[in-house]
Amino acid sequence: MLSVLICSRTFAAAQRIAAATARRGIDNKVRIAGSGEETLSMLVKRPAEVVIIDAAVALPYGAAFLARMRRTWPRTASIVVGASGPQLTAEAVNAGARGVFGTGEEADELVSALVCTMLANWPREPVVPSPRPVESIYGLPLTARELEVLRAMSDGLGNAEIGRLLFLSEDTVKTHARRLYRKLGARDRAHAVATAFRTGLIT
Repeated sequence: MLSVLICSRTFAAAQRIAAATARRGIDNKVRIAGSGEETLSMLVKRPAEVVIIDAAVALPYGAAFLARMRRTWPRTASIVVGASGPQLTAEAVNAGARGVFGTGEEADELVSALVCTMLANWPREPVVPSPRPVESIYGLPLTARELEVLRAMSDGLGNAEIGRLLFLSEDTVKTHARRLYRKLGARDRAHAVATAFRTGLIT
């Protein structure tokens, strides 16, 4: 059975993510660990397809924690939640994380969408970026700006944060978001990010 393991220092945070995944139909496949050591112990007993890791738990050990997971369980995809700043994000990605997100309800929904996409397409082969212009699932090309907005969404940023990052007004960000939703056939932000990962628009 495909399963998800959530590692968080607080039960409440783990429950929020578990609730978000439950709304997408995988509540009976979720386990919760309270520390890095417990996570490794639970993986030894029964590996998981996806491990969602609280940055506060994983990153104090440095990238070695994620790197060890990748060496020992190479088929397990790790997602880091709560990483703040480009340095922590880069460390997590370089150590093998498949996704890095912030915190809050919106991040929980993005994480759950990505998890469900991974499980729905398991086993998931690495996606090789195409040198061709990026296209949506309907063949309509995403503009460079729309792709930047989409990538920022996948990092868990809100509209205001994306605006500051890309030097755009919040209204302009919303306009780009509506256009890329339409091109991807997505109903909301979480659906757009999940579709982008599934189709290889972003990796």
